Amino acid sequence: MTEPAAVGTALALWRLSRPRFAFWLLFILLIGYGFAHWDRALPPVRPGALALVLLAWYFGNTGTMWLNAAIDPDEGGALFLHNVRRPKHLRLWGYGAFVVSSCLVLLADWRVCIAAVLAGVLSIAYSHPLTLWKGHPVLGPMVNAVGYGALSMGAGWLLVGVRMNVRTALTFALVILWMLGATFIAQAFQREDDGRRGYRTLVVTHGPAACLRVGRACMNGAIAGTAVLMLVGYYPRIGLVGIPVFLLADAWMRRWQKEPNGGDSAWAGGYVKRMLVGGIVVFALMVVDYARDYAAGTDAAGLATAAGRPTN
Repeated sequence: MTEPAAVGTALALWRLSRPRFAFWLLFILLIGYGFAHWDRALPPVRPGALALVLLAWYFGNTGTMWLNAAIDPDEGGALFLHNVRRPKHLRLWGYGAFVVSSCLVLLADWRVCIAAVLAGVLSIAYSHPLTLWKGHPVLGPMVNAVGYGALSMGAGWLLVGVRMNVRTALTFALVILWMLGATFIAQAFQREDDGRRGYRTLVVTHGPAACLRVGRACMNGAIAGTAVLMLVGYYPRIGLVGIPVFLLADAWMRRWQKEPNGGDSAWAGGYVKRMLVGGIVVFALMVVDYARDYAAGTDAAGLATAAGRPTN
């Protein structure tokens, strides 16, 4: 029995939105939100607004994925995406998703709305036929590093309403470096597709091996930088317990580098998943540290109040 056209279109749009990809994007947003709380030892700030921003960012990412699929209709196996038919008016669906995203985030915070609009503009420049930054050797990676890295983390951080400091700036830099690496590993198996489209991506100009080397160096560099900041006490040292989890991802990468022609999307997906597990473990340890310090601070404030002493 043939499925109704509307159902087929809805399924295609869902698959093209890459929901598994959206999961770790929202995780980056939560890193920004959680980091701002930990850095200033704040009680939970505006959880309702956070829910709106997460939903808005999901729609924004969906629009990005739909525009990307519209410009590359013959793409066979991208990261977290396999062969899916492209429904009609896919580009319009993408623009509509950006409108929904902007409206939702505006209800939460006007500063975060600016970040969402900037992310949308970058997505359009990345995939629009007149600009097509996706195929540029510098602008393409820049869009991913800034959009998925800085702006996604920034959306969570801005929602808390704290000021920038050195530790926050370093954290942004590490997230951007990690995302830059992810950009290169996501294209490592697409040399044939990118070359056929006339793109000048790193995988086309220097080959899959170079893509994997650069991607691995960027992502491991971000993890090493995080470990160093933990060792010196700039981040909680408890996070060092989770750093060895990333060795699972690096072991996967070493095997991937032996694959001919950059392997396939399954290798990229496996690497990102292992990186994500490491990130979740470290993030969870940071939450434990935050909860412990917050509880201690609350207890201290209660004792001071009971004794008649002022609290900050």
